Amino acid sequence: MFRAYLKVAEECDVCGEPLNLHRADDFPPYIAIMIVGHLLVGLMLHLDMVWHVGPLTYLYTMVPLGVILPILMLPSIKGAIVGLQWANHMYGFGTGQRD
Repeated sequence: MFRAYLKVAEECDVCGEPLNLHRADDFPPYIAIMIVGHLLVGLMLHLDMVWHVGPLTYLYTMVPLGVILPILMLPSIKGAIVGLQWANHMYGFGTGQRD
């Protein structure tokens, strides 16, 4: 589905379905930030209630996790959003129009 990290291919290699009709825009990063934010806040609350860790522990653990996790999640989430748009015939998907 992708020709680069987050660049969607022009068309499917197998069936030839045009994939360049998608309009994912800012929705995949929003979903990734929401998921990671909820995970990290829950983890921070748990750590604070159980061990009473210091602020530097959060700095050294949560900041890298807050950067790395969304980067790892973005391709899967964007693929899911493009697939959802295709399944619901949004933005020209499923109209039978070919260039």
